[in-house]
Amino acid sequence: MARDKLAEIAAKRARGEGLGYWRGNTEIEVLESQWRGGEGPLQIPPLFIPIRLVTILEVFTREWVAEIIDSGEPYMSRAANIVKGSLKIDFALAQALVGKQVTFGELVAHDIPVNGIGDIDRVFSQLLNEPLFEHLDGIVDRWAITIRGEAALPVMPDPRGTRSKLARLFEDRHIIVHELPDDYSSATASLADYLRATSVFLNAASQAFGTLLHGDSPLTQTGMNIEAAEKAKAAEDGLAAVLARLDPQKSEEALWAGQAAWEEYRRFHAEFRSGVKHTGHGSIAPMLYSLEIEAITRQRIEQLEWYLNRREKDL
Repeated sequence: MARDKLAEIAAKRARGEGLGYWRGNTEIEVLESQWRGGEGPLQIPPLFIPIRLVTILEVFTREWVAEIIDSGEPYMSRAANIVKGSLKIDFALAQALVGKQVTFGELVAHDIPVNGIGDIDRVFSQLLNEPLFEHLDGIVDRWAITIRGEAALPVMPDPRGTRSKLARLFEDRHIIVHELPDDYSSATASLADYLRATSVFLNAASQAFGTLLHGDSPLTQTGMNIEAAEKAKAAEDGLAAVLARLDPQKSEEALWAGQAAWEEYRRFHAEFRSGVKHTGHGSIAPMLYSLEIEAITRQRIEQLEWYLNRREKDL
């Protein structure tokens, strides 16, 4: 069973499953545009829309659940309570967790039911330690305010109404998929409401969870580049501190020769992954370079800290 679960998570990664707020709303915009079909006939069956919207909500929920849990405490402890008695950790899963083949957040997200808005409400409310829709009430669109200079209006003006529409969306989707009623008019008459409610929910939840985990992170590419560079510098300072503890006198020639070679590898690898040296690279390249530098540096810190803190008989 554990191997099947690991295989399912690995298969999702291989397929590149990923949604995020921006892609989620893009999917909804494309869906609506294809449904309405301009002045012509419908380009997709109307009954496909509730099915697709529920899929978007499920993927969105699982991705954010995993990210929130993997951000650390207090969410890790709250997640343990969510799956207490249901998530069985056998040797294969324990080995995967220790070997970082899979994260605890991914395991929990993979295991939770997402059969209705009640399930979504329940898991996020437990992670947040407050009712989800109360948390979303009053969330404003930082991008609209900061970049477009718009008024600070709530993304979800009517949380209770949005929740009610999403509840009906899940109900209609269940009927469409699992039953054969004579009349689908109730579901098709509500499609515009379902599209709007899903879009509003994704927007409000993404803004709320992003702020929860990352604070008021920058919204412009320049700001993101600066923040990424600052994080890379902080990691570099952390590495320097570990090296100072490991060899304060700088007497270990092999250590410092290896460190110099590692720094060259880090630079070339980050340049390769980001394309920052390519002519005409995009404005995102400096951020990608800094993110790669930070990630590799933190791996090096972990490696040296293990060596620094190793116990007797550790190789």
